[in-house]
Amino acid sequence: MIVPNSYDSKDNDVEVLPDFVHSTLFEVFISGGRSLRFHRNSFRSLPGLSFVRIEGTRSVLIDTKAFYNLTSSSLLVEIENCDDVTIKTGAFDDMKAFIDADIKRVKRVSLGKCAFSKLNTSKFKSIGKLELSESTFEFKNQGNIGRHGPVTSIQFENVIFPEIPTGAFFSSLALISINGCRISDIHEGAFRANQISDITFWNTTIDTIHNRALTDRTLVKKFTISKCNIAKIQSGAVLAAFFNFTVHYSIITDIEKDAVHSTAATVEIIGNEIANFKSEAFQFVSWNKIFVQDNIIKNLESNFIVAPPNNDIKMFSFKSNEVYNAAPNALYFLSELDKKCVYVDDNFFNESCGCAMEDWLKGITNGSDKVENLMETSFCKVNEYLSKCYTLPMGLLNMRNFTELSCTNKSIKCEPYNGEVRLVNNSSKIFLNENNNKQTWVIIILTIGGLLIVIAMISFIIMLIRGGRWLKRKGYFRNIHYNNNETSQDDENTMVTMDYNDPLDIPDELTLDFLQMLKVKLDDPTTHQQASEMIERLYEMFVVDDNYDNNARQEEAHLYEELGNMNMSQAPPPYQEKDEKPQNEARSILKLMEEKFNLPSDESLKPSIKSEYSEPSDAAVHLYSELKQNKQKSDGSLNTMGARPLPSKPEEFIDPVPSTSANV
Repeated sequence: MIVPNSYDSKDNDVEVLPDFVHSTLFEVFISGGRSLRFHRNSFRSLPGLSFVRIEGTRSVLIDTKAFYNLTSSSLLVEIENCDDVTIKTGAFDDMKAFIDADIKRVKRVSLGKCAFSKLNTSKFKSIGKLELSESTFEFKNQGNIGRHGPVTSIQFENVIFPEIPTGAFFSSLALISINGCRISDIHEGAFRANQISDITFWNTTIDTIHNRALTDRTLVKKFTISKCNIAKIQSGAVLAAFFNFTVHYSIITDIEKDAVHSTAATVEIIGNEIANFKSEAFQFVSWNKIFVQDNIIKNLESNFIVAPPNNDIKMFSFKSNEVYNAAPNALYFLSELDKKCVYVDDNFFNESCGCAMEDWLKGITNGSDKVENLMETSFCKVNEYLSKCYTLPMGLLNMRNFTELSCTNKSIKCEPYNGEVRLVNNSSKIFLNENNNKQTWVIIILTIGGLLIVIAMISFIIMLIRGGRWLKRKGYFRNIHYNNNETSQDDENTMVTMDYNDPLDIPDELTLDFLQMLKVKLDDPTTHQQASEMIERLYEMFVVDDNYDNNARQEEAHLYEELGNMNMSQAPPPYQEKDEKPQNEARSILKLMEEKFNLPSDESLKPSIKSEYSEPSDAAVHLYSELKQNKQKSDGSLNTMGARPLPSKPEEFIDPVPSTSANV
């Protein structure tokens, strides 16, 4: 019987209690939901439960003994696409069925102690953060290991470990595969099982492997580190016994003294880049084959590998290695091993070629009888002096050929070189600058300096923009062509170009003295242009604008005059508007302003009827006027315009147009 339980709502909180499921349940499928919790004894003594799948749930919590005493043949647990998964201590307890766990694409997974009591396989893939506890993979009901060894395999792919704590891998395992992961620390006793058939680190970054991470109680048939980046292997980190110990194509910064102290049948250290290989870093008490090949070693300290002779030795190969700095007795092992089992070939030492190369090799091999073999197969460096001496590119020379062809009485002869030459491969990592850290700091400093310069430039531009806006708001860029009697809102927001070469300032009040000064400057050729421009500005400000106001008053007076002449047979002469600017020349304008402002008062500019009319009482509507007679006038003035019949005052201001029914 299959009972699928599906919850598709994203906001559901599901709690599975002991009485929630049927005893004949075979499969459980849960999708979506905000949270899911399996309480204690939720799945207890179910004989047929074989499949549990949880997908797309934000938070999953499996309590202690949530799966308890299951008697089915096997149980597959799949958890995918969740945010947080917590499997508490003893969540799968007293299991009769083997468990296969597959957890993928989860942001955070937390596993408690003894989370799985009987595990067949487990796969963790694309886990943002995996938190292990002490004895996470300790199996209480695993059964006896058969003659083929343990069967449980654990695989991690693209997983981030904050740490691998003490005793995390406690029980015997067939496989631990860590691929494409990131591990901060592997603590003491992390791998303490009696037997682990295969431990593989591939394409993984490890910060520190601490002391006794692999204890001496563990037997590892195959241990492989390949394409990894390891910052430090501490002293006494690897103590387990190995059938095969392999470190391939990895980058290791520091290997401390006695980092590996073990027994191994076959040791392969091939294709690695090692910055600091400390003294006695690798110690193999018992061994059969050791291969140290194709490595780039920056600093090789004395006796870096301890490989005492024994009756089971078959081969020690030291081939195609590139050593930058070799300390005295760095290859001490060559002096202890039988020449028949040692194979040395094609090694490069970053030592300038010289006539004392043989003595130098004796110093790094403790006077070994393998020096002759090293001389014939090893290469030294062509320095700048040798490059000029032999007209050779910067490259490598065979040590034996160099000493035989170029050295006479322990001195170098500068003559054409006909020996074996190997050109430098500029892309090879052996020619990396030893001051990479200094270069890195220089790059960092230059980068920071460039960023600061960019920030300063951006800040300066912002200050210019904001400063310009502030000056604009304060009116420093306001157009000086304004009217004294009228303020324009557009002028306040208009940026204009100021002529700073003009030494004349516009006066607040026009006087004859100022006009006389302009006349003098107008006659001077050096200031003629400035005076002309100033005259035009003054004309616009003091004459044109004033004439506009006068014209308005004249039009109003003309209206009153027309109203007074409505009953007269003789029409008044037509109104002729004066030319605002009779001439465009500066002298004419100046003369006009002198005539205008030389008068003692403005009475002459007013219309002649000013003395005969008073202000109309209905001036607001500008349609009718009430004109009062001037009683102070003599009888001789009766024939003037003021003696004409006056129109009657309108009765209502709201009807300015005379009615068509009224008698005129």
